[in-house]
Amino acid sequence: MRRLIPFLILTICVVLSSCNIIPDAISGATRGYDANGNSFYHRTDETKLQTGNIVVEGEVKATGSIRFKRYLKREVLHKQATLNAEGKIDFVGAYRYRGYSLFDLLNPFILDKKNAEEFVPATDVYIIIENNKGERVTFSWAEIYLSHTMHQVIIATEQASIEPYKREVDYPKGSVWKVVASGDLFAYRELENPTKIIINSFDRKHYPIDRDLEDPYSPTVNLVFNDELKCVVDADASSAPQMRYKSVFYGMGMGYHDTPYFEGPMLSHFVNPHIEQNYGEWMRNGLAFIVGKDGFRNVVSVSELFNRVDQAEPILAIPPVESGRGHFRLYHPSAFYADFSVRNLAEIYFFQE
Repeated sequence: MRRLIPFLILTICVVLSSCNIIPDAISGATRGYDANGNSFYHRTDETKLQTGNIVVEGEVKATGSIRFKRYLKREVLHKQATLNAEGKIDFVGAYRYRGYSLFDLLNPFILDKKNAEEFVPATDVYIIIENNKGERVTFSWAEIYLSHTMHQVIIATEQASIEPYKREVDYPKGSVWKVVASGDLFAYRELENPTKIIINSFDRKHYPIDRDLEDPYSPTVNLVFNDELKCVVDADASSAPQMRYKSVFYGMGMGYHDTPYFEGPMLSHFVNPHIEQNYGEWMRNGLAFIVGKDGFRNVVSVSELFNRVDQAEPILAIPPVESGRGHFRLYHPSAFYADFSVRNLAEIYFFQE
């Protein structure tokens, strides 16, 4: 069998060569795209970005450096833009990036939560990525591993412009590898020259856990920003803009739940007044700890909630009939698992890393 392996490799290379496709040994992808082909994204040359080393620290069983040679590369698309002080868009350019998916890179670093004895699920875990200047961006564990779309956050090692055909443009090129979150509407979470990834579980405030509460009903939701109570959402929230989402509700443990839709006020209506002065910073490194009266919790990034290219936003869903549970539950249509729809919702604690 061992004698056959070199022959099989030679055969594959010959076949690919005959198809005019060159195998890419680094990424495992094929570079069969032709500038005159159908892909509008592959009509410009890639620029290679200078790379470095990244270490993984925090709540994992074994910390250490990432061995990039183990991984394939993936492609994402991103329109790089931010909002200026006047609320207008500062557009930089449209790009195709190729690099290593955070989903792949962190997969071998098995979680070892410090609070695992109290709370087992990984729904309260988040990720900090830091660069050589000490700058940071944050992601929730959920948006990497538990969302509908995988491999949307990468460490980009190649960059290519996506150019219009009626107008000449000269979009700026980078020089060093960087974090790219292609699911973000605005590029606040781009971070050049990442050097460290830190895995944490929430510990800013203690919330007791009691899954057998006699009365789990929570009539209101506290919105806390950096330890300061800013807003209490109550039943009068019906005056806020409403949204109704159809649902195929699927839990991590029990699978499908027959909950056909969720309806309620948009969370952004209550949050925006408290983050608009430092909007960019909240989108870059803001996190939200979402907890029910019984102590069940999850962590999401603020960008995951409100800075989305699909512009699908979460709601404070109100049950259609009185159920004996909290008046609100958080529902986000982008979450794959029902576990991220916290019921008996009591508090959302916003903080920055």
